[in-house]
Amino acid sequence: MIKTHKRIGSRVDFMYPVHGKMNVLRRIVGNVVDKGIGPNGPYLTVREVSGQIRSLSTKKIVVH
Repeated sequence: MIKTHKRIGSRVDFMYPVHGKMNVLRRIVGNVVDKGIGPNGPYLTVREVSGQIRSLSTKKIVVH
């Protein structure tokens, strides 16, 4: 698990598993919209450059 000290509005660039569980990674580039702690641990909500909004578990983030 990565401790994310990212503030809301900051830019992120990391790798994340496709569909949240595969051994294939995709690159996530965007801005942090929200962050918090849910029932499965800490998460980040990111608005990607393409405009999509994704909620991502920090347990699965891979820094490249």
